[in-house]
Amino acid sequence: MLILSETSIKTTLALLLFTTGCTYLSAAGTVSKIQTDNRTKEIITEMQQVRSDFQESIFTVSEDTIKPVAPDGNKEILPQTEFIVPKQFTGQLLDFQVNADITYRNFSHFVKNESKKLFFQAWLKEKELSRISTKADSLRKAYASSPNEQKEEIAALILKNEAQVITLNQEIPALYQAAREAEARYWQSATSDEISRFKEKIRLFNDSITLSADKLKTQTQQAQAPRDTIILYSASPKVQEIKTATNTGIIYKIQIGAYKGKTPELAAKLIKKLSVIRKIENYKDEKGVNVYTTGNLKSYQEAVTMQSQVKQEGAKNAIVAAYQNGKRITVAEARKINNEL
Repeated sequence: MLILSETSIKTTLALLLFTTGCTYLSAAGTVSKIQTDNRTKEIITEMQQVRSDFQESIFTVSEDTIKPVAPDGNKEILPQTEFIVPKQFTGQLLDFQVNADITYRNFSHFVKNESKKLFFQAWLKEKELSRISTKADSLRKAYASSPNEQKEEIAALILKNEAQVITLNQEIPALYQAAREAEARYWQSATSDEISRFKEKIRLFNDSITLSADKLKTQTQQAQAPRDTIILYSASPKVQEIKTATNTGIIYKIQIGAYKGKTPELAAKLIKKLSVIRKIENYKDEKGVNVYTTGNLKSYQEAVTMQSQVKQEGAKNAIVAAYQNGKRITVAEARKINNEL
């Protein structure tokens, strides 16, 4: 189908008008100037109408091309295109537990298009979270060794990163949970035979992973073979396995201090100092104790790392505190719930 741009239309109009004008000028001895002017106006009017009709045709074609319609001609949008995981990630190993019976080991195991998309978004956000956390750690080290005139600028960047970390720590579990719930709904209505076939599929998949690992180990041992021996390698590069914990509502924070009544002056100064480079939260517990915390972490190991950092920044008595759905619990209970023991 030939579709002309507006510039092409204008060019065509100009050429037609020029050609027509030349024809009438060449016959100036037999056609009066008034007749020429009238005819020129008629041609312009006709070409404007052609241009208008042509533009309308273009817009109609464009609209039909962009907006898909059902095969029967109804103006209903066709089903959403299947979400495709980028090729470089298709071989990624997963450990995504949907329910007590079903665990996914690869993106191809998802049965719902939308839940696969949600899971992949969460995975990308975890990558971003790791990058931001590493950057924040570098900024804290730079803050400690920077001159005073640069500390304020670095502190602002640290606070920005802290805010991003908090947001991602909230978004990632929610995306994983949404993906898990969508897949779980499917398997709740699946037949026992379908579930058995899928579990067998996963067993064979796990066996193939073990076989590939053994093959890779054998090939590594053959690396010392004579130089004139040709060895063909077909195994894929080793990939990192992703494990996604079930959303247990567990959050770890670093407790800077807890005071009943007025906060001591030295402690208040320390909290003010830390608030320049960290987001400090404050709440009063059921006993009326003012508790100051920082951080919003998903794992105990991350909490221990931040605890060490906060101690280096002056809070020598900082401890790891655990919460489940906003309620304070012991660290031992939190680690048990998260299978972190």
